[in-house]
Amino acid sequence: MKELEGKKLLIIGASNAEVDVVIIAQSLGCYVIVSDMRSGSAFPAKMVADEAWDISWTDYDALEKQCRESGVSGVMAGFSEIRVEAMIEMCERLGLPCYINREQLEITRDKNKFKHMCRQYGVPIVNEYDPNDTNIQFPVIIKPTDRGGSIGINVAYNAEEYKKYLAYAYEMSLTKSVVVEDFIGDGVKFDCTYYINGKEAILIETCDTTMLAPEKGYETMQKAWSFPSRYESEYIKQVDNNMKAMLGDLGMECGVANISFFYRNGKFYVFETGFRLGGGHSFDYQRASGGIDFLTLMIKYAFGVPFKVDTELPADRGYALTYSPYFKPEDGSVVEQIIGYEEVQNMKEIITFMPIVYEGFAIEGNNPRKIMMITLYAKDLDTIINDINCINNTLKVKTNKGVYPIYAELTTADILTALKPNRI
Repeated sequence: MKELEGKKLLIIGASNAEVDVVIIAQSLGCYVIVSDMRSGSAFPAKMVADEAWDISWTDYDALEKQCRESGVSGVMAGFSEIRVEAMIEMCERLGLPCYINREQLEITRDKNKFKHMCRQYGVPIVNEYDPNDTNIQFPVIIKPTDRGGSIGINVAYNAEEYKKYLAYAYEMSLTKSVVVEDFIGDGVKFDCTYYINGKEAILIETCDTTMLAPEKGYETMQKAWSFPSRYESEYIKQVDNNMKAMLGDLGMECGVANISFFYRNGKFYVFETGFRLGGGHSFDYQRASGGIDFLTLMIKYAFGVPFKVDTELPADRGYALTYSPYFKPEDGSVVEQIIGYEEVQNMKEIITFMPIVYEGFAIEGNNPRKIMMITLYAKDLDTIINDINCINNTLKVKTNKGVYPIYAELTTADILTALKPNRI
């Protein structure tokens, strides 16, 4: 009998991001319910869950009533702070375990609080400015203090752009508060993930980001993440102990922290964190490589089921690469077909497959759009390179206005830059 057989788990949200979580929870024996007021092709988790509710995450009274009537005994959320806030509310109302509390969540939502904590523990941060400073050195990145997922973020190269983007960031902020920082365009975005097990914080993965394209306006768009980072050993020497001390003092019994840095000229500068499941679905990489299966641990914790953490990382983690291929369609066009969809989906090295656009998807604006997000895992680098080249040659998007190949595709040179120096 499976350990969680028959236990009812509510997952808040039903987008394509939640599909993997539903499937993994079902594999543990859970009866999985998803709740989201929206339906349709963009919310496929409703199709794979055992049950789906058309209830908004923030309609707490209706959600609580349905949970009690249905016998829900565990609640999970990820991929956005708004979902996590709803999870906390439901767990409080239902008296269920929750891996994070409101004070811990606030650290991730308020970038100023996070930076204050970093200063206390000696974790280096990106230089920042008061939004009213008249001596700002451009370029700077402007973002709301309380939003994630690139919402409200822009890079300003002059005073005119600064005024416009500052107003927009304030508009998008829930608390009308913004952060202004140096934009490190000549650095590498470095991410790492820690599993938090009480007072112990365990570094479980590192990765580097390959940005989409050098053109102005695309500075924050990311097309690939390569695991493990070629700067991992330097990070462990410079920052890891301080970060472990900081995260260990948070008081989380079970959870995950995703931390983002810039690496430039041999130094790391932290700029944000999230105590939630990351949009890159790196739990799939952990499961494939024999690392810490933190998603399974968090699901167990949601039911109060005891579990044991194996902190020994495998000696050979292999290579993983998360690729988000883009296309650049015309404004007002409508997607008719994803050419090569099945060929890509059936590649045996793919451990995460998350479609973003779909037939009938309406295009607004002229910016590049993600087609899908996929993660490849293999023990050798040549396999990764061959698969990426195959994806680049196969995947296209047909709209009512034409057929579009991958825009600014990930090249072999990109992959070698990120992964070649990092044989483990």
